Amino acid sequence: MGNTLYRDHTKRSETDQEMWDSPLNSYLRQHQMGRAGTICTLPDMVRHVEKIGSLWWQYTNPSQATLGAIRFINGGIVGPSLTPLIDTSELFTNVAVEGLRSWHTLLAADTGRRTLYGDDHADQLLPGFTFGEYLFDQEGTRCAFTDGTQRTVPAGTVVAMLVIDRVPIYCPPDHFGLPSYYDTKSRISTVDYFRQADAIQQGWKKAVDAAEQHRRPTTG
Repeated sequence: MGNTLYRDHTKRSETDQEMWDSPLNSYLRQHQMGRAGTICTLPDMVRHVEKIGSLWWQYTNPSQATLGAIRFINGGIVGPSLTPLIDTSELFTNVAVEGLRSWHTLLAADTGRRTLYGDDHADQLLPGFTFGEYLFDQEGTRCAFTDGTQRTVPAGTVVAMLVIDRVPIYCPPDHFGLPSYYDTKSRISTVDYFRQADAIQQGWKKAVDAAEQHRRPTTG
């Protein structure tokens, strides 16, 4: 299977060779990712998002993104979590990274997995992520933003999306370690879906709060 090549919309014209050599396409090739996303460990996912999260805004279709959002596909009966719209690519990356780190911290506290697989058990789980985009094709859509405001988003606005999925499948502690259809080491946790969703949400809120604190003028 060949690599998907992404065009940099900050450039008016881009040759095939320039597209091949661009920072995003080079990074994906270097890490053997055929598209902007993969299945990997949580520490690797954090590293990938830190490297290409902001960069992705230049490569969305049909044009460069001006807003961002992150969608977490939760498991079980817990519906997907969608962040409010994000104004900058830097905050987009920070929100994603803090959500992932908070999620990892929670999963690392899973005593059932630690007993079976050791202290680095959380690093053996294999969730997935994909970068994409969303196009607002209707005028006058009102949306929530991370700063707490509600704003109208013009038609034609492109939103850079990061979708995180393949969350660890919940297994009750007293059933953990029994034969399963899924690979227990890479796919199963005794942390329920609601707690996983809450940890992710607490992480991205931490990033938003930090950004707000940074923007506030200091008094002295």
